[in-house]
Amino acid sequence: MNRNYFRLIDSGACGAAFNMALDEAIALSVKDGQALPAVRLYGWEQPALSLGRFQKNKEGFYADFIRASGLPAVVRPTGGRAVLHLESELTYSVSARMEGVFKGQDLFGCYAVISAAISRALERLGAKVEVKIERRRPAAAVLKGKSNAHCFQSISYAEIASGGRKLVGSAQRRWPEGFLQQGSIPFETDVPLQGKVFREFDPGAMAGLSEIVSGGGDKKRKREALKRYLIDEFEAVLRVPLLAAAPQRRELELARDLLPGYESACF
Repeated sequence: MNRNYFRLIDSGACGAAFNMALDEAIALSVKDGQALPAVRLYGWEQPALSLGRFQKNKEGFYADFIRASGLPAVVRPTGGRAVLHLESELTYSVSARMEGVFKGQDLFGCYAVISAAISRALERLGAKVEVKIERRRPAAAVLKGKSNAHCFQSISYAEIASGGRKLVGSAQRRWPEGFLQQGSIPFETDVPLQGKVFREFDPGAMAGLSEIVSGGGDKKRKREALKRYLIDEFEAVLRVPLLAAAPQRRELELARDLLPGYESACF
């Protein structure tokens, strides 16, 4: 199979369960060598909570509000902590095999490659960013959801911040053949909603792009500009072009098969 490019899959806004099912379907196809690697960009039809795959505690601190609010909640195929996704957010996923720029890279190395592309794109948008360089795995208590389970309340290796406030949250799942990385780039934080969902929420620990990027243009224009910059910078960092593509038929069929599990995984 010709692997001289990555697919660029721009899905628009989708439902929470379908977003997760499609990401997993693409990643499985890629790691099995049935499809070319892919960068997917997408959004959310409505606010939704996603939990890391090790946070399957249905009686957790967020459960009562999620049940009462009717917001969808899903368990991601990747790890990490909980994220409250808003409609203005730009979400990305990268599905790749351990080859090209990722050949021989561990979890930290893959994070660093992807963060390089994202941080450059954010800088082009006008954000002043810093990338954490300390290599430290999350504590076991965090992985099990026993510590502060909000993704944006701490900054891990290769994650991106602005003025000490976390700007991008990412999580990864790895197989011997490849990996899936998912990431959230919020434009807004919605402090009141965050405070209702999370017991311990420090609004000073996270930032939305609308708060730190000034200048002309509304959120929609800035979001489209960020997408263009991300495509450019992923091409530069991955050293291959990104070519627009739709998910393969087999990937859509697999996503439909996976969908019921994501719809029933939480609450």
